Amino acid sequence: MGHVGCGGGREPGRDRTVSEGVRIRDISGKPGTTQRGLVTIGETPTGPINVPVVIISGKRPGPTLCLTAGVHATEYPGMDAVMRLSHELRPEDISGVVIAVPVVNTVMFGARSGFLNPIDGQNLNRVAPGRPDGTLSEVLAHVLLNEIIGIADYHLDCHGGDLPEALLPYAAYNLTGDAAMDEKGEAICRIYSPRVFALYKDGGPLPPITGSVTYQATRRGVVSVLTETGSAGRLDPADVQYRIRRVIDIMRYLKMLDGEPQVASGQLQAVTQFRVTARRGGLIRTDVKVGDELKAGQLLAEVVNVFGDVVERIEAPRDGIARIVWTHRVVNTGDSIVLCWVAEPAPPFPSLAAYTKP
Repeated sequence: MGHVGCGGGREPGRDRTVSEGVRIRDISGKPGTTQRGLVTIGETPTGPINVPVVIISGKRPGPTLCLTAGVHATEYPGMDAVMRLSHELRPEDISGVVIAVPVVNTVMFGARSGFLNPIDGQNLNRVAPGRPDGTLSEVLAHVLLNEIIGIADYHLDCHGGDLPEALLPYAAYNLTGDAAMDEKGEAICRIYSPRVFALYKDGGPLPPITGSVTYQATRRGVVSVLTETGSAGRLDPADVQYRIRRVIDIMRYLKMLDGEPQVASGQLQAVTQFRVTARRGGLIRTDVKVGDELKAGQLLAEVVNVFGDVVERIEAPRDGIARIVWTHRVVNTGDSIVLCWVAEPAPPFPSLAAYTKP
């Protein structure tokens, strides 16, 4: 990615002046500089557990955007994209501040552990807001929300398909009831998503995960968006570059960089979802791929026993779009096979109409 130009605009309300800067413990984001360091979360018998933080401080005032990756630290494209952006974004090009956390869950990263922290067995994206006197994951969630994400105006949490998941790229936002925040959150979802986006609502057919980092960040006044790209523990350069382009477009929308964002046309808004599981155990045969449009009654998979006899034929219970396809080829009773969106054409969104690609 080439260097990009500086935006001259200003977000209302919380823009920091050039002289204020951002400080996270002993990492001081001096205006016009890139500073990086380690935030200590806890320790093991052999040493401290640290989280890397980069603060890129523009020379002009603007909003603060936090980028986090590696909450689930085998979802590699997000981590690589944030690493690359922390090198490629230049302070002289930026209005405002970018806080980049390339690898949030460094213990998982080192252990190549999917979903769960190998020390305490917890899912960081289910224990937010955490607690200062809790387990390692709970302390990490507390520090992340109170000392890093919580000082930003906007936040992108960079996820993807974990080790057993092939995933359709999308973005999602937890609605708050604050009209200004929710408009920004939906706009960022639309800019990021190539096809489907989701808006989670308490008590609705797409309820939020209240223990997630993004949900808890929105409850602290941060416009926090879940972004998903990449599949099955792979590091595909196309996934990395897609994410970088979308982050740059979001920064353009926020007037942190020069230029106009691009928004995909023909987008769909998820209205609910459903999961298809195996009821019998055995080898699974399926050719369903992420993004496939499935029809009610369509054969999705066959399960065969150790002799190769078909013991179950699995059909789609309703129409939907394959959002996650699990890559394991041996299943037990209750194992997930495919998770599907049910989506409708997204309603018009006037503030992005000028940026929508034909």
